[in-house]
Order: sequence, then C-alpha cells, then structure tokens
Amino acid sequence: MKRLTTLALASVLLAAGTGGCDDTAGNCACTEEFRAYLVTVLDDAMQPANGVTLTRVNLRSGKVLEPTWLGMPTPGAYVVADDGLIDEFSSAGDTVRVTFSQGGSSFTTDFKFVVAAPCFCHVEKIFGPDTVVMGEPLPARARGTAAAGGP
Repeated sequence: MKRLTTLALASVLLAAGTGGCDDTAGNCACTEEFRAYLVTVLDDAMQPANGVTLTRVNLRSGKVLEPTWLGMPTPGAYVVADDGLIDEFSSAGDTVRVTFSQGGSSFTTDFKFVVAAPCFCHVEKIFGPDTVVMGEPLPARARGTAAAGGP
C-alpha cells in the first residue's frame, strides 16, 4: 500500500510539473520553476518608489492582466507578468502595455511576452525595461536591457 501511495504521489507531482506542456511528440520537459518578471520603479531621487499602481493590458486581446505571484519582491519592484498568465500569451508573442500610476502622475511603457511553442511551459520576456523612473521624460524612463527584436 505504501508503494502504491508513493507511486500515485509521484504521478501527481510529475503531472503538476508539466505546466502548460502541449507536447504530443514527447519532446518537451517542462520544469517546476515558476517564473515572474519584475520591473523596478524608482522615484525622482532614484529611490525605490512604493505605492505605485500598475495596470497591465494585453494589446492583442484587450484584456487587463493580473499576475498571480504572491511573493514579496524587493522595495520598488512590481510584477509585470508571471507563469500564472501562461494562457494569456500566444506563441507569436504579445505586447503588454503597462501604465504606472502614483499620486497624480502616470506613464506608460510596453513589454513583450511569449509562451514558446511547442512546449508552452513558461512565460518569457522578449523585451521591456528592467527599471523605470517616475517623472522622467519618456525617452529616459526605460532603463535596462531589451532583448533582440525589442523597440
């Protein structure tokens, strides 16, 4: 009986670890890792900005996105997208327009996410800033690196 319980538990864990894996040929091996993509928001004094509200909209679907990760990021860090949103992104990639609001000021910047075929295991960031600064002119707002193919 103990062996049967262990075998059943192992089967459940393996099935749970496949994420959105849609692999009929057996070529995918999804990990149990949960990916979350953060952006650091700094104020005019280059300090972490707290109390910033993010509104995330998938431009393809028009849907407002809410990440599912409940972790505690570092001060000034906010989740843009995570693996809980895997069904919201296509394998061609989708632009997510993020509006950052704090007090009376706001600004918008774009990110692009994809869920790569054929495995559909994880959300992957194609481009978008790692750090943004509240109150700076538009060209200077986005700081960090953008992957090839970014804006």
